[in-house]
Formats: sequence, C-alpha cells, structure tokens
Amino acid sequence: IFSMENGARITFNDPRRFGAMDLLDTALGDAHPLLRNIGPEPFGNEFHEDYLVNILKKKNSPIKSALLDQRIIAGLGNIYVCEVLFRAGISPKKLAGKISAKRTAPMVAIIRDVLGEAIQAGGSTLRDFRHSDGELGYFQHTFKVYGREDEACTNTDCDAKIKRIFQSGRSSFYCPKCQR
Repeated sequence: IFSMENGARITFNDPRRFGAMDLLDTALGDAHPLLRNIGPEPFGNEFHEDYLVNILKKKNSPIKSALLDQRIIAGLGNIYVCEVLFRAGISPKKLAGKISAKRTAPMVAIIRDVLGEAIQAGGSTLRDFRHSDGELGYFQHTFKVYGREDEACTNTDCDAKIKRIFQSGRSSFYCPKCQR
C-alpha cells in the first residue's frame, strides 16, 4: 500500500502472483521492458476490427492462446477470453489464422462488451479476489461457460454440456455445439 501526500492510497494486491510493479521515469514511456511489447488496450483507439483481423490471420496458434497473448491485446485474462469466445461462437481450439474476417471482426465489440460488463460488476471474485475496499466482484454470477464444466449450455436452443479442456496449462471452458 502506497500512501500519497494528497491522502490517496494505491494498493497492489496480487494473490495469484501474475502481476508486477515497477517505478519508472515517465520520459521512458512505452520503452520500459514491461511495456514495450504490450498490445493495444481493448478500449483504446488502436484496438479496432482491422487490427484484430490483420494480426490474427498471421497466427497459427489456437484462438484462445492468441487472445491471451499480451503482445496482441493487453490485459485479457483466461476468464474473459472463455466468455468472449462463447459469445462469438468460436471454439477455443480453432486456429486463429483460419477464422474468417467476418467472424473475427465482431470480437472487438464482444471483447469490449465482456470487459465493460465485468468492470460494471466489479470484476470476478474467484477464491480470494477483493477490491482494495474489501468488496467482492460479481461478474462470476453471469459466466456462461467459465467454471461450468458439465453444466447445461445457457443458450436456450442448445442441449449440449459445457466442456473443459487444457490449453497451454490453462483451463478452457466451451460449448462444443455452439462454438465452432
């Protein structure tokens, strides 16, 4: 916890230990080693349909891995990628470069929608996540696939059950019928 002269406090809480913190001279900006290879922010102007279509068509990895790659899009985590792919109707196993532009382009809006809804709900509390004020997030109550292995798909016209596979050491949850 950093206490500022104006009374504000900055809290760095990283129970899963994925994060890092460093102080830097603002003149360095994006040249800092932790920042220079990060992709665009999902809500930024540099993240748009043409960008996503063009970068993903060059990728030979599964779409799930590509979307988790922080060099492609900054800040997307496993939970949100699972939810994005469900809404987009795309299997996490599908190779990114094999997905048509017609199916890739809408993912920009879907990513923004999922993240916006998660922010409005205060994030996702799984195990020990809490805000600096101790409040829990509530987005996990709206998950369509994440953590729902063997449960019924939430699409009313689907009779499949949510599956779980492991990709690059991470769990992927998806509907084998709705996501192709």
